[in-house]
Order: sequence, then C-alpha cells, then structure tokens
Amino acid sequence: MRHVVVTGGAKGIGLGVVRELTSEGWHCAVLDVDPVGQRVADELGAAYVRADVTRPEELRQAFAELARRSGPIHGLVNSAGINRTGPSAELSVDDWRAVIDIDLNGTFYACQAAYPHLAPGAAIVNLASVLATRALPGRVAYASAKHGVVGITRVLAVEWADRPIRVNAIAPSWTDTPLIRDQLAAGTLDLEVLERVPMGRLAEVDDIAGVVAFLLGDKASFITGQTLYVDGGYTWAG
Repeated sequence: MRHVVVTGGAKGIGLGVVRELTSEGWHCAVLDVDPVGQRVADELGAAYVRADVTRPEELRQAFAELARRSGPIHGLVNSAGINRTGPSAELSVDDWRAVIDIDLNGTFYACQAAYPHLAPGAAIVNLASVLATRALPGRVAYASAKHGVVGITRVLAVEWADRPIRVNAIAPSWTDTPLIRDQLAAGTLDLEVLERVPMGRLAEVDDIAGVVAFLLGDKASFITGQTLYVDGGYTWAG
C-alpha cells in the first residue's frame, strides 16, 4: 500500500486531498496542529499525527513515527497554510512572520523532515498559488511565501531527482474553502476577482485534489520541478 502524508489535512484543500487519495487507495496520514485532524482521520480511516509545521523537531519526530508505524512514505502533500492581508506599508511584523513561517518555512521543514523516510520514486506536491505569478494588493506576505514555495519546488526537484524523488507544485486560484469564505466575510476579498477568471467561478476543492492525485501517481512519473496552474485561465488572462 502507498503511504502519503498531508500537512494541513484537517480542513480546506488538505482535507479534500485526503478524501481524494483515500478513495484512490492511498493510506493517508493527516499531519495538522488542529486536533480536529483526529476526527477527520477516524472518519476516513486515515492516521493522524499532531505536529506544528513551524517546528522542525516536531516534524522530524512526526515523520519518524509515521515511518516506524507504516514503513517508507511514498507521497507528501504540503497543504498547511494561512493568509494575513493588509496594505504592505501597514502589515504587522507578527502577520508577516506568521504567513512566512507556516506557508514557506513549514513547506521546507516538512520536505526536509520527510526526506530520510521517502521511498525511492516518492513524490512531493507543494501548494503554491496564482499569486506566485500575479500581484494582488494587500497580499505581500502570502505572495512572497508562495513565490518561495515555487523556488523550493524547483531546487528540491533537481537535488533529489537521483533517488528519484519528484517534487512539483500546484498553483490554485481562489478556491471555495473556509479560508476564502473567511476573507469574503471579513471584506478582505471581493468576488469581483472572478471577473478576471475566464471560467468565471471559484475553484472547487475537488479540482485541486484531483490534480494532486495525478502528480503523485505513476502517470506523472517524468514530471518534476513544475508548477501547474489550476486557475480557470486566470494567470494568462491579462
């Protein structure tokens, strides 16, 4: 059986990925600081490990424990992430650090902690964003983090190809998740952004999860170092 770890798997895109991969026969481990991850894991027949992606030692212990329980890891999906919005001239240091620490540092720390336990031929999928390419005012921390995720993806893909371990990223546009709903409720995001999405809608979690499953699978065996935009055409719409 193939084993995959999904960071941030308790909700949002991460939860959708766990559902999709479980349905395709993967054995999933939900790695999340939110204890609701245990309930999610119980419902889906997955494992749960509580760990904070901003703490490298916790991650090292978590991946070692998962490997001890289930054997080598065949997939890693880095979905843990947050957003803090506001004018760049006024964004607090705490907000900047929180986004960079979870979205960027957490992605690298998880990859690094997983590395000793990855099976030959394993695959990693990191969650980037269309904001790694396009500028949206008020998202300086998030955009910076996601630019960095693309950089991590490219370098690790080259460094780890000899094992061979594939490393790719997905860059979704606005996706119907609790994170986006919270921004809409707070007024920090307006659905007018959809006017710039040629397909005219939010992405669904299933749109993203299906692409994650493809990149983890054998049919993507010669794809590495790529960022795949799952965005309804937004990135290239001008």
